[in-house]
Amino acid sequence: MSDYSAIEYGVAGPVATVTLNRPDKYNAIDRVMAAELQDAFRRLRDEKGVGVVVLAGAGRAFCVGGDLSIFPSLAADHAAALDWLAHDGYGIGKAIELCEKVVIAKVHGHCLAGGLELALMCDLIYASEEAKFGMPEINMGILPGWGGTVRIGRAMPVHRAREVVYSGRRDYTARDIYDMGLLTRVFAADEFEGRFAEAVAGIAAKNPISLRMAKEVLTRSQETPSLDAALALERAAIQWLNHAPDIKAAFAALQQNPNALVDKQRSVGGRAEG
Repeated sequence: MSDYSAIEYGVAGPVATVTLNRPDKYNAIDRVMAAELQDAFRRLRDEKGVGVVVLAGAGRAFCVGGDLSIFPSLAADHAAALDWLAHDGYGIGKAIELCEKVVIAKVHGHCLAGGLELALMCDLIYASEEAKFGMPEINMGILPGWGGTVRIGRAMPVHRAREVVYSGRRDYTARDIYDMGLLTRVFAADEFEGRFAEAVAGIAAKNPISLRMAKEVLTRSQETPSLDAALALERAAIQWLNHAPDIKAAFAALQQNPNALVDKQRSVGGRAEG
């Protein structure tokens, strides 16, 4: 797919942007959007110069979850319902994980149900303070089915994750969710665009291959219960980076000019407060 109808895809230097583009439906996810998201993130894997991907929503919301038009077909066709969970939802999560870029959710407006599940698939979640969060699926007698029930319990203290799932609330503020341990940062609404751009620029300034290896170690080390195995994975990644041609060239340049790294860090800068 080179042309998309439910999302927008763009690349500008080291940053790619995938925008959910059904603003009249508050970016509700239909089958077309689900297929396009999988395709876009698989395509991004091969964007060699890209280190960061921003996942955003057009209009007044990030995403309110699955399009209601889908649910009657899921209720009528048991196999279709399983495919929606095991193919579409699982496929999007794996496509985001395996695209090997740092994926950053840019959240404003409502981030509910499948929308929050999409955000949880990302590496970082930055939100405007006016954003609203929730997992209301239990109000319909079901559960989040695109990994939300599992990922939220791994992304924040489990007793707080349980409240989000059990309560079915749709009105958690960004500050609520941040204080509960989920979000990366929350920015004031009138500063959101500038602060978000600043955060993205700071990460995108890093070597894409170093970001890729950092994501690999952080992700895979969580999959082993052995600390020693995780540390071995880290050592292997560092040794690989030490011998990567562009990293070796950077070290050689640093030997010639030891102050270059300090100068670069000062030029990138960036604030860390939330």
